[in-house]
Amino acid sequence: MPVPTRAATPHVKAPPLVLSGRLEAIGLGDVLQILSASEHSGVLSVEREDPLERGEIELAAGRVVRAEISGGPEPLGTMLLRRGTLDPKALGMALRRQAASAAWKPLGTVLMEMGAVQPGDLGEALVEQMGACASEMLRWERGLFSFRRRDPRRSPASPSMMRVALDTQEILLDAARRYDESTQS
Repeated sequence: MPVPTRAATPHVKAPPLVLSGRLEAIGLGDVLQILSASEHSGVLSVEREDPLERGEIELAAGRVVRAEISGGPEPLGTMLLRRGTLDPKALGMALRRQAASAAWKPLGTVLMEMGAVQPGDLGEALVEQMGACASEMLRWERGLFSFRRRDPRRSPASPSMMRVALDTQEILLDAARRYDESTQS
């Protein structure tokens, strides 16, 4: 007697990995370590409850390529001025170009296109800015997080000429250092 067989089912693409939970149950540092160790790519969204604040950390193959929080840290232009690596007139011109452009571009891209900032200086400022955002989010103790996997070849981290990818362990160590410094002041 023949064995019944199932009709062939079409291949169904698996949905993006979704990892979500409460910061009270699992800290953001632990979540980042898991995602980093498994070299995931995607966006980790975080929402602090009291006071309400939102942030995102984008990963590419387990490395941090973007970190932003609502209200943000020190703006990039201000950071470059403080570091003495950008002329105030050039910043004004870049902001006007950015506002007038039909297609929005990150300030760093506009500054690079103008030749107003050196790539190394911009990279250092972006690293500082991303570190500040990630460090702030890592201090959040109450709220929600969710991670959605994304193919990094299909969606670049940001539409910028400057690509920065930070080791997650370095981000965690920097956050611990920043926390220690803030509690000693």
